Amino acid sequence: MNTDQPFFRFNPNAYAEGRSFKCSQEVCEVCSRPCVWKYTGSIYAVATPIVCARCIAEDRLGAFLDDGLFALHDIEIVGAEPALAKEVLQRTPGIACFNPYEWPVLDRAPLAFVGYGEDEELIALPGARAAVEERFGEFGWDYAPSQYTLIFKEVNGDRYRVVIDLD
Repeated sequence: MNTDQPFFRFNPNAYAEGRSFKCSQEVCEVCSRPCVWKYTGSIYAVATPIVCARCIAEDRLGAFLDDGLFALHDIEIVGAEPALAKEVLQRTPGIACFNPYEWPVLDRAPLAFVGYGEDEELIALPGARAAVEERFGEFGWDYAPSQYTLIFKEVNGDRYRVVIDLD
């Protein structure tokens, strides 16, 4: 595993272009090393330092902020094991959305964010497509590709859930 590019199980595609990180030699304010992968998402805290992927993955950001109340998401996470909820909130890179939402949880485990509804390859997966159609059906809508459709999948399973980021 590349230690400069740690894996985030609840956001496995965090390094995809336009997502949570960009290549950068800026110095991380937490570890004082070149970022390599600089976090570009929001940090919901009093201070918002330049931080690298390593420091997020290894929970050094939390120690640096000395603030157990910071988060990398503007979400609610209900029903998850407390340690897993904390991992999502403080050690999982945020995802682009317009409004707060409830992060999907099944059997006390958070699901992994796997992509947006405009990703044709993702939507082509039968389980993802069925979850998207089911969620849109709850609103009486027909599915149309959209960046407002957030698709989640079990980390160790095949169940999907969808959040529609209504603006």
